[in-house]
Formats: sequence, C-alpha cells, structure tokens
Amino acid sequence: MSLIELDGVSRTVILPDGDRLEILRDVTFTIETGEHVSIVGRSGSGKSTLLNLMGLLDTPTEGEYRLDGRPTAGLSQRRRARLRGAGFGFVFQQFNLLPGRSALENVAAPLLYAGGREFWTRRRLAHDMLTRVGLGDRADTMPEKLSGGEQQRVAIARSLIRRPRVILCDEPTGALDVQTGTEIMDLLDAIAAETGSTLVTITHDTMVAARAHRHYRLDAGVLGPLDPALLGAPRQVVSA
Repeated sequence: MSLIELDGVSRTVILPDGDRLEILRDVTFTIETGEHVSIVGRSGSGKSTLLNLMGLLDTPTEGEYRLDGRPTAGLSQRRRARLRGAGFGFVFQQFNLLPGRSALENVAAPLLYAGGREFWTRRRLAHDMLTRVGLGDRADTMPEKLSGGEQQRVAIARSLIRRPRVILCDEPTGALDVQTGTEIMDLLDAIAAETGSTLVTITHDTMVAARAHRHYRLDAGVLGPLDPALLGAPRQVVSA
C-alpha cells in the first residue's frame, strides 16, 4: 500500500468571466514511504496546486486522493487540518517567518496547537531542532538579522518540529544562491534519510530535481516522466 496515491486527479477553477481553467489534468501517480520524488515544471504549470492537494490544503475537482490507502474526499476540514498538522511539513521558497518573533519562537509556533508534553516542552524541542539545522546559537535572533540561508534553515526546522511523515518542498532553493541552495538540499536529504520521511520537491531547477529517486515533469497540468537527459548532475559545494 502506497503512502500517497493520486488516481485521475484534476483541478479546475471557474474564472470571473465564467471560463473554466484546468490547472491539473488526470494526474495519476503514487509515492512510497521514504521516497524522494521531484516534480519539475515551469511557473504556471500547476506544481504548487499539486503540492497543495497532496498536503490536504486543497481538494480535487475530479479523481481520488488516498492517504495510507484511505480516501481523503470525505474528510471534514477539522480532520484534514489535524492530519496536515501531524503528518506534513511544508518548506516554501518564501520563508514566511513571523516578524517580531525570534528564530526559536518561529520554530516552536506549530507546537502552540499541540497537546500535552509537546506543548509544555515546545521551547526545548524547538532549540533541539534549531541545533539539528546548525542554528542552536541563533535561537534568540530575529528573522531580519538572519541571512537567506539561515532563514530557510529556520523554516525547515519549523516544518520538522512535529516529525512529519511527509516533507513537501515548493521551490525550497528558489530564493537562495547556488552554494546555499545546495547546502539546504543536503540538509533536507540528510534529515529525510535520518527520519525515514518522504520528501517531495517541487522545482523548476533540474539540478535540484536530479537528487530525487524518481523524477516527473508537469506541463500545462499534465504529469509525466521527466526525460533523464534533461537532468543535470546535482551541484557539489567545494570548500576553499
């Protein structure tokens, strides 16, 4: 049984003039526990919509999305939110850190909605996660005092604080330089391997996509295999 199964999934929206816009068209694929899957596509190809569907932030217009073999169509909004909060971590191109809150407070924020031990030990758990991403000494620093790479590390720590089964990354290196982006992907790969998490990377960068176990291309809402000839070798950072 696959962890994530999309079967004939389409997503259509009605525009203000009444026209129908097909964002996704008959998408069918599966993802297994512990896999790293990349989906490559240009801006407007439907990549973010597909990620939102997998992360229970949106619902298909047609087709079925099964999580752990169970259909998600009949889930209440409350149940979807609980599954999303407990099972999914999101990493976006824009770091979306809370202004006026320290790195530690940003990482601990998801645990404000947790219960029991997670809630009462949230600051220690957040500090431990910041240490895991190499920022234990920056816990009290405000986001505006952090570099782009450091802000993305804080965002990653926040996404992982509840030990999600699935890490969904939407252009995680898009706002970073090449070396910092490579370091961020190294970190994501290492944490996913360590925890056994499933990693899904949505990107336009074939170098980033090349790091995955399986590669797809999304073009005008249609998902298919990515030609291996289009993949570049993963970038390597050489220390001076």
